[in-house]
Amino acid sequence: MDRQVYLPLEKISKCSLCGRFDLKLRLCASCAEVLYCSKECQNKDWKSHKVQCGNTDRIDLGSFHPLLACVIHISHLHPDVPHPALTHKILNSPVPGKGEIVEFPNGTRAKLVLLGEEIAPELTASPTWWPTAPSAEVRHKLMRRISSEGFLLPILLATCISLVSELYTTTAAPPSEMPGGQSPRSRRIRLTHNRSPIADFGIAKGHVRVTAEDRLAYYNIEENELMMGQDPKNHYWIYFTTLAGEEYFLECGMMNFNFAMMVDATPYCKYGLPSLKYVPAFFYGREHLRMMPLTEATGWKARERFSMLRNAQVSDFVKQGIQPSEDFSARATAVVCSLLETIAGRPPTALEMDLVMKFIPNACMIVRLNIVNREYINFPQEPSVIVENDPGESINYDMPAGEDEAFGKYMKKWSRRYKKGKVSEELLSGAFKRWMAKPHEARMKMAGWKK
Repeated sequence: MDRQVYLPLEKISKCSLCGRFDLKLRLCASCAEVLYCSKECQNKDWKSHKVQCGNTDRIDLGSFHPLLACVIHISHLHPDVPHPALTHKILNSPVPGKGEIVEFPNGTRAKLVLLGEEIAPELTASPTWWPTAPSAEVRHKLMRRISSEGFLLPILLATCISLVSELYTTTAAPPSEMPGGQSPRSRRIRLTHNRSPIADFGIAKGHVRVTAEDRLAYYNIEENELMMGQDPKNHYWIYFTTLAGEEYFLECGMMNFNFAMMVDATPYCKYGLPSLKYVPAFFYGREHLRMMPLTEATGWKARERFSMLRNAQVSDFVKQGIQPSEDFSARATAVVCSLLETIAGRPPTALEMDLVMKFIPNACMIVRLNIVNREYINFPQEPSVIVENDPGESINYDMPAGEDEAFGKYMKKWSRRYKKGKVSEELLSGAFKRWMAKPHEARMKMAGWKK
């Protein structure tokens, strides 16, 4: 099968007809694929452009990202994804706010989970699995944290490939201009956010701020084996950049670190997914950008970014067609292996390769069903989001009246100073910390808020 990837505009540069560089270039309202400096140029180019124009469904990431979170969550629950802590009895009490914090020879500190005898998989999350758990709620929370750990890079790679394969092979071009084997469709499907088309997306690699209390390590007593949990210094998430130059990101790999931001998955389970309720997801979108434009100040710091949308290897892989895992060609498998090695900085293990080649077809199937059936039209514009506190934890995340606006005003002021080079990243981060440490009245005063 010969499939073509249709890349969106990468940057705002010049008029598609006259080549003029203009700060006031405007996108074609129908396709959002070409730019014009004036109505005159657009009218002159219409005879040529109308063949390729057609209609574009622009899906906002604000409503679409929970579907990607569901794809990632389902991959973590794949039956071939092993985690020894789920099939061995837990002998100690790694409860929230308690439990033993251990320092290892490399200087890493983490909460230790002692593993004993092996148990049947169906006993996971039962009292047999963790006899000393103070409650069923605490036991199930730890089970969900452990279930979300591991194989994050293969899962995110499969998710990104599914977006390229199922969204960016759609086009409104006439069937005569499409490659053989690519099904003609009457419209192209493209991602957008904050009224600007997504120009690129891929995988960010970096570190996140995690305390020793929220990091897990495992020691199997019977086998005398130590296993470090997920490494916050070698973390991955999906980034998106818009044509306007803004960057957003989707974080679905922090549940293991007890960062339990969850999105309601119920509206997204009609096609290709089992019944789900809440799945881990934190989308740094336009509201976060407005209040805190520097993502590093919130705890994520990228060292490298690897484009998937504009990656020639990904396009080559998609061009060959998505097959069941056992039917992928040696060439396709080699492409995925090279991608994993490039991003991770090491050769992938045999297990990672086996899993990613299973994740890809499943991720593509889920996205494809939702695209073909245009189910994205029914996705909520503002998905429901919750914070899953530790059982027994009492934290009020509701801001008093007016405080959310005051916070936005306060951080916007500091962000402007940062962009102008008047304050450092450390001072910007300190401004946020000072706000969080103050009571309501002091916060309102800091923002210069008047009743």
